[in-house]
Amino acid sequence: MIKNVIFDLGGVLVELNPEKVIRSLFSEENSDYILHNIFFSKEWREVDRGTITPEAAFKKHIDRLETETFSKVLGIIENWNEYMPPFDDMYELIVRIKASGKKIYLLSNVPPYIHKMTGTLPALRLFDGFVASCDIKLLKPEKEIYEHLLTKFNLKADECFFIDDTRENVEAARRLGIRAHHFANHDTQALENALKENGVEI
Repeated sequence: MIKNVIFDLGGVLVELNPEKVIRSLFSEENSDYILHNIFFSKEWREVDRGTITPEAAFKKHIDRLETETFSKVLGIIENWNEYMPPFDDMYELIVRIKASGKKIYLLSNVPPYIHKMTGTLPALRLFDGFVASCDIKLLKPEKEIYEHLLTKFNLKADECFFIDDTRENVEAARRLGIRAHHFANHDTQALENALKENGVEI
């Protein structure tokens, strides 16, 4: 029996679209460089892991971007929560899940800006707890981050249902005995069907 529903953040509860944001704020040339070398870089994962600050991770690009542009990029990264509008339909779904008596949790690869969102994102106020990668130096799909969530909140894997927009993260959860759904293309109907098929009456 499913007692707990676990959500990812970016791409599930809120929009995550660096390309749209960056291209709206910078020239085409700078946008291409910023997206490839910063937002889609291997260093970004370490920022998510919380082992390095954005300034330290990306300072090697300061000469190419010039100081003013680099400072603007850092400001955007450190306040990225402001560029992630919530999905209203997901908030409504969470309200229904909560009303059904299930516990709800967040498991996200996310930098420290997550702590700015806890007071401003309405959905997060309904959560029973969350685990952010930056706080524990672990990342999905590493099995240890799922195990940390289960241990921290005293959850049983077979009583949990996990939702993520990255297939690799979903498959990692399944390997630990957690039922999971790949939330692709913001298909909320498919998600609702999957929840119901797993005994979450909403």
